[in-house]
Amino acid sequence: MKFKLTLRHVLYAVLAVLFARFLYLNRGQLVEIVAVLRSGIWYYLLIVGFVFGLAIQNQGRLYSSIYALLHLPPERKKLSAIFLVSRFMSVAAPSGGLSGAVPFIQDARRRNLAVGTVLVANLVYLIVWYSTLTLVLLVGLLHLFLVQDLQWFEVAESIILIGFTALLVAILALAWLAPNWLSAILHRATHLIARIATRFKRPIPLTVAQTDALASELTHTVYLIRHAGWGPALRPFAIALLNELLNLLMLFFVALAFGVQMNLGVLVATYSIGILFFLISPTPGGLGFVEGILILVMTSLGIADESAATITLAYRGVTFWLPFILGFFALRRLERLNKAEAAQPKVELG
Repeated sequence: MKFKLTLRHVLYAVLAVLFARFLYLNRGQLVEIVAVLRSGIWYYLLIVGFVFGLAIQNQGRLYSSIYALLHLPPERKKLSAIFLVSRFMSVAAPSGGLSGAVPFIQDARRRNLAVGTVLVANLVYLIVWYSTLTLVLLVGLLHLFLVQDLQWFEVAESIILIGFTALLVAILALAWLAPNWLSAILHRATHLIARIATRFKRPIPLTVAQTDALASELTHTVYLIRHAGWGPALRPFAIALLNELLNLLMLFFVALAFGVQMNLGVLVATYSIGILFFLISPTPGGLGFVEGILILVMTSLGIADESAATITLAYRGVTFWLPFILGFFALRRLERLNKAEAAQPKVELG
């Protein structure tokens, strides 16, 4: 059988090179993580792996619940794979978080779904995720405040996250309460961005037509949420809260694997500050920054330096490196799912 080189093969080869390059550049940390994991209590690490699998499946459920809310095909298994690919893309080809949306856009085009609706689904996902994360973060900040260990940079980063979450919620609220105002605001923002881009001789990222399409999709999304009822509308928040609980459990059992039992306050404070710097960091996935802040938080809350460093390496191995590696291999799984979907006979209704 003659091999035919396609654009898909070229893109996969490029991603494979990026994957190999990233692993090579960070091989030192990976060797340390493997050595640390080998020294942990195996049955606790086995529980961590099980909880990790549940968390990935739960991410698929979260996307599926949002897709169902917006009348998109809610294929949970496929969405779990797309989520992993998104995590891989956002690290291997960082572009301010935009590369993470590429797998969802490609899937929308392949299945003839409205790309605008899929982008809005990702916006709703961010609102749900950041809202539930903010609740956990506030508990963590409260604990740090009560033990007099709250640092200025933690407060500053928290304000940025809460402000960004409020902005996303405000956009959806405007689409709900005053769609005409939202359209006008988006138009002004588009013209302002276009002026700045023109002045600095940069390509214009948004056109007026794209802005109108976004406003229309947001208004349509609000219409669907209004008519869905309270149950389907609140279901994504319940699933997102479960995801935060699963992530807390992973940190708890990672600590147990190395002989450290965290109380609830230390657990929530460590997790919430770690995820905060994961989101707001100049490096992909907070690489380097999250490790430092996790060690700093744990040692300031009474955990020994060596234990804090060990827990940090193991936890980041599970929550950063494992999704990144699985995300690369999920590219092939996604390809197989697409081929199986294309091979299914289409039933025409008439």
